[in-house]
Amino acid sequence: MKNVGQQLDLFVGVLLTQEQQEMVNNHIDRCNKNAEYYKHNNQRLEQMLVGAGFIKDIDFVNDFETKTVTRDLTLGYTWNNTTFETEVTYVETKGSVRLKSHYFNTRELQEREFNVDLDGDKVQCTSIQDQYRYIKPTTLLEKLRIYDEKQVNSYNEYVKRNSFKASVIEKYTKLYPNAVVEAKNEWSKYSGSFEIVEVKFPSGSYIQFSLNSYNQTESLYKKYDVQFEQMSVEELLNKFNNQ
Repeated sequence: MKNVGQQLDLFVGVLLTQEQQEMVNNHIDRCNKNAEYYKHNNQRLEQMLVGAGFIKDIDFVNDFETKTVTRDLTLGYTWNNTTFETEVTYVETKGSVRLKSHYFNTRELQEREFNVDLDGDKVQCTSIQDQYRYIKPTTLLEKLRIYDEKQVNSYNEYVKRNSFKASVIEKYTKLYPNAVVEAKNEWSKYSGSFEIVEVKFPSGSYIQFSLNSYNQTESLYKKYDVQFEQMSVEELLNKFNNQ
C-alpha cells in the first residue's frame, strides 16, 4: 500500500514525498518567475538603448531567449540530508544585451561584445566607461562612439608605424647589404618602451635610429664605434689632437 505522503514522479517512475514534490514545484515556479523577470528587463533595456539612438545589430546585439527544458536535477539540502535527484521540466533563459565595438589588442583589430547592466533608467558598461557609475543611455552611446574611435585610431597608428618601420629596414638593408638591419625595443623613463631600427655592421659597430611615424622620418638615436671604444687613452688624445 502506498504512503499517502508520496506520489509517482511521471518522468522517472520513482516515488516523491510530498515535501520533495513541493521542492520540485517551488523550483519550477522560481524558474518561471525569474524567466519573466529577466525577459521584462531585457525588453526594457533594448527599448531604452534604441530610444537613446543605439542601432540594433550595429551598436548592440540581443540574443536573449527563454526555453523550456527537461533536465535531471539535484534538489534539497545537504545540511539536513534532504537531497534527491529527479527529472524536472522548467523554463530557463540564455543570452543577453551586449554592446558591440572594436578592440585593439596591440596587434590586431577585433570585434568585441561588452556586457551592459540596467538599474532604473540608467545603464552601465564598465569596459566602455572605464568606471562603475550608472549613466544615461545617451551618455553611454557617446562613450561607445569615443571608445570605438580610439580603438580604430590605435590600430591605424600601429599599421602606419609598422609600415614605416618596414620601409626604414628595407632602405638600410639595400644601402648596406653586409649589415644586419632589424627593429629592437628600447626603454626610457620619459617615454617608456619604444622601437628603434639598428644597423649593425660585421665589425660590431652600429647606428640606431628612432622612428617618427607621424612625420615619416628617422633620426639618430645612438651610435657605437668598436674601434673608438678599443682605443687607449693615449690613442684617443692623439686622435683628438689631430682633428
